[in-house]
Amino acid sequence: MGPLKKVFFLVESSLWGCLTWPLMIRSLLLIFSPMTAWQKIADQSWHFLVVFLFSVAPLLLASCALEGWAMLKFGVGKGIFGDTIIMDQDKIISFQILQLVLNLGLMFLGALFIKWICQGFQTEATYQQAFTLTAYGLTPVFWLRFLDSAPAIPTWLCWGIAALGIMTILYHGIALMLQPSTSIGFGLYLVSSFSLVAFSGIAHFVATGILNERFELPSLVRVLGASIP
Repeated sequence: MGPLKKVFFLVESSLWGCLTWPLMIRSLLLIFSPMTAWQKIADQSWHFLVVFLFSVAPLLLASCALEGWAMLKFGVGKGIFGDTIIMDQDKIISFQILQLVLNLGLMFLGALFIKWICQGFQTEATYQQAFTLTAYGLTPVFWLRFLDSAPAIPTWLCWGIAALGIMTILYHGIALMLQPSTSIGFGLYLVSSFSLVAFSGIAHFVATGILNERFELPSLVRVLGASIP
């Protein structure tokens, strides 16, 4: 079986992203025109599943598809500034499955954590609001994965840029989505943004640790990766 067929599911998953690219582009506007983009998101008030399925999931799948293809085609940078190595196809697929699981956990559990933070700051927030903030706030991580697919670029540099993107997006998002009082607004922003950055960093540490064989890949993920035709 050729290598392109082994990674076909990654390429196929990006097609949904092509069909929904206008909504994916919105997450870029949150960086370059945050006030206008967040105001439109707040006015639309979409259900969190609509936000996930039509705005965030296509971007997540497309980034995993390109990264998986690049790993198969060009290899993987070993360590922070290490040599490029060629990885087994099954391991690449297993790694991308792990990436999907970690990022899904970041979004859905991260949203629950943001909701708890709001309660601690005596600010009313629904899960829908918390998920919208979290999902769009994490989109720089997914966009920077396109850059991270180049083995010559240090993966932690890409994550560092994404972390700045998270803090930039949430700065206006918390103000427009939650409308906290001025006395607690900045504190709520700091705790929420630092929490998401920390969770994202932990997930990236786990993923890169498994990729560099510092940690063991979960057996279930290995089985799933090997079973994909």
